[in-house]
Amino acid sequence: MASSSAAEPGARLSDRTRRSPLGLRAMVLLMHVVFVGAVFLLDSTLDRRIHEEPWYIGVYGVLVLITLAQYFYTAGSSPGYVIDAMQASGGMHATFINTATLSKQSSSKHGSLKSSTNRPDLEKLRPMSSSSSWLHQIVDLYPPGSSNRDWTCQYCKIIQPPRTRHCHDCDKCVLQFDHHCVWLGTCIGKKNHCRFWWYIFEESILSTWTVALYIESLHLDIEKVWCGRILLV
Repeated sequence: MASSSAAEPGARLSDRTRRSPLGLRAMVLLMHVVFVGAVFLLDSTLDRRIHEEPWYIGVYGVLVLITLAQYFYTAGSSPGYVIDAMQASGGMHATFINTATLSKQSSSKHGSLKSSTNRPDLEKLRPMSSSSSWLHQIVDLYPPGSSNRDWTCQYCKIIQPPRTRHCHDCDKCVLQFDHHCVWLGTCIGKKNHCRFWWYIFEESILSTWTVALYIESLHLDIEKVWCGRILLV
């Protein structure tokens, strides 16, 4: 009882973290403001550079804005949930019904729990109603002889297309699931995979540029210290 009660606060805290993406995004925004703002506070030559080379600071500022915009755009985008695709195709009702049917067909003649279903057998499972469009699409995506036991998510109880996985953080099945990004607070899947890589590209350039500015500022400070010591000597 003690262990279960001790685990409950951690689970609740984890649930709150997962359900509050606004707090996470505010923290990421604050980190950018602090680290970028510190560059202007520490580097005494930036004031002179702004007047002599305004394009340099201008490009850097535009990159900061583009990176933040891409972050919020990617974080707020849908990765491509299976449930949304099912609703769009109108196959919600038929898919849940045929999940049980497919499970019954998964036992072989020898009583094996895993079996292969050929294309002709799958054709028999297709309902003729218009609401079975999702099931039609899934059947066509799997090659003949594939195991139909792997089609149904054990958590959502829905039929999954290939390369679909259930995300335990979002508690949904994601099309072409890549991973759940903690910093974005969302999954990376079919619909936002390209946006994610654009964000990584822009964030990498911004981070490299910011680190270079920090190193340059530190180098100037070291030179000033050594010049002061030489003059004293």
